Amino acid sequence: MSENIKPIAILFFTLFLVMIGFGIVIPIFPFLILELGGGPTALGFFMASYSVMQFIFAPFWGRLSDRIGRRPVLLIGLCGYGITFSLFGFVSELWMMFAIRILSGIVSSATLPTAMAYIADTTSGDERSKGMGILGAAMGLGMIVGPAMGGWLGHNNFSLPFFVAGGLAVLTLPFAILFL
Repeated sequence: MSENIKPIAILFFTLFLVMIGFGIVIPIFPFLILELGGGPTALGFFMASYSVMQFIFAPFWGRLSDRIGRRPVLLIGLCGYGITFSLFGFVSELWMMFAIRILSGIVSSATLPTAMAYIADTTSGDERSKGMGILGAAMGLGMIVGPAMGGWLGHNNFSLPFFVAGGLAVLTLPFAILFL
């Protein structure tokens, strides 16, 4: 690892881009669900399915990162996140939206807990809360920028925001591979 680039900077950049990608798709989901024949109930279950999968699978990823290391699990999460969000750009049926959303919740739940564990592993007790705060700031900034971008990108094409979100996750991979 380069001494000039600290893990916290890479994790900030990674979570910022991931949360931009996550936020980009939020304004698009309701319209896409309606276009595919769903309504408010389908949207509610659709949004909840992601969180349910994260709740179930985050402990699995945490245990795996304890065994094989933080970096490989973080890379798995980023790859899965990029692939699943890109797949949303190809959906033509409501059931496909649910299947991809469930898979996305499963694999993307590897990202945030592993990034937090990475900070806990690499910072001293005095610096740990600062590191966690920096990661929280990255996520917050991503959630500010992402939905605005999504509304703009999805104005004429519902697929484009999904491809951009997937691309942002893939964009973070070289940095995570080289510097973590």
